[in-house]
Amino acid sequence: MVCMGPRTSIARLAVWVWFCVALAAPAWAALGQRVTSVEADRRQMRGTVRVEQRQAYAMHEIRAASGVVVREYVSPAGWVFAVAWQGRVMPDLVQLLGASYPAYRKALAAAPRRRGPLVLRSGGLVVQLGGRMRAHSGRAWLMGLLPANVSAEVIR
Repeated sequence: MVCMGPRTSIARLAVWVWFCVALAAPAWAALGQRVTSVEADRRQMRGTVRVEQRQAYAMHEIRAASGVVVREYVSPAGWVFAVAWQGRVMPDLVQLLGASYPAYRKALAAAPRRRGPLVLRSGGLVVQLGGRMRAHSGRAWLMGLLPANVSAEVIR
């Protein structure tokens, strides 16, 4: 009979928890991620995707079953440099903003409370939120990933 000490049990438990979290992590296209994950995003949203190839970028439009429309803007290098959304409900911003979500939450917490559109900046992240109940809209982009000759005005 092999007897494990408390350290061995805790170490095994930690490895097991880490393994479960790693397997449960969703794979979706998010701001700053590769284009290859757009299909996983479409599945997560239960939507259909349409791709428009522009001169300096590609726009992947996902129409979700919930009525939300999400546009993901992809650079020629294959990186999602911006996202935009509109619909009756807010999309999952954790999903859309990915690793930029903590910076968004920090900027949101520091923003003064007021009515109307909101513009948040945190490092190279810019997030604009607007709309009203049942008509939500917004857009977010990473300044460092914008392709040359592409301005934020194309993100709609």
